[in-house]
Amino acid sequence: MGLSLSYEIRATVSTEQARQLVQQMHAAALDLPFNEVDDIQEWRTDDVVLDEDRSAVHLLKMLGSQYGQKRMADGEDRWIDIPPRHVLAFSITPAEGSETAVFGLAAHPPVVEFTYRGATHLIETGLAGQYTWAQACKTQYAGLQQHGGVDNFLQAHQSLVTLLDRIAKLPVTLQVSDDSGYWEHRDEAQLRKQLASWNGLVAALAGQMKDQLGTDPDTGIQAPILTAPDFEHLEAKGLTEWSEPTDDEP
Repeated sequence: MGLSLSYEIRATVSTEQARQLVQQMHAAALDLPFNEVDDIQEWRTDDVVLDEDRSAVHLLKMLGSQYGQKRMADGEDRWIDIPPRHVLAFSITPAEGSETAVFGLAAHPPVVEFTYRGATHLIETGLAGQYTWAQACKTQYAGLQQHGGVDNFLQAHQSLVTLLDRIAKLPVTLQVSDDSGYWEHRDEAQLRKQLASWNGLVAALAGQMKDQLGTDPDTGIQAPILTAPDFEHLEAKGLTEWSEPTDDEP
């Protein structure tokens, strides 16, 4: 849980065109004030993978996977894992405290096998001829005091939005969901208010869970918000917001 940017990229392109698009995305990130922009990584199903590269390839395959929902004959809805057959991706560290953001494109098979109730089904993925990407990046904790506070969060979140603006100008279809609403309104003052609100609400929830479960590494709650030097202040603010009546309440 936390304030995040989610994005989905789609393009009906050839392999070489997909490679060029990811190179353009990568170039678009290099002059933005990110902490780090890693090199582009590529994997295909027929690649020979060395032992030392297995963990990196596993991560690429995981990041490039898509998931689709399929209603079975008995009426049950099941989520189907659609593994990639080609992945191009690069990672960005937006700022200290932020999650890593990963951008890229991946191709998937037109049909996958899915075993359900002992029977194997062939499921059409709907992804034939497309390269797609769907990821999210939680930027909220870049705003904790120990990571640089609000200015650090603004650098992370706004720089990612600028990158998404640049990607939107490429020949792709882009969908963005921004928990702060900044993607739509571009109002920095509102973005600051949203960060404060999210910090308070997450702190209040984490505080309640901490009271019930404790913070033991094996059995308790572990959350970045608990490490904030001003956690108690954030928790109190969040509890106050939760207790305030809404417009629908008397």
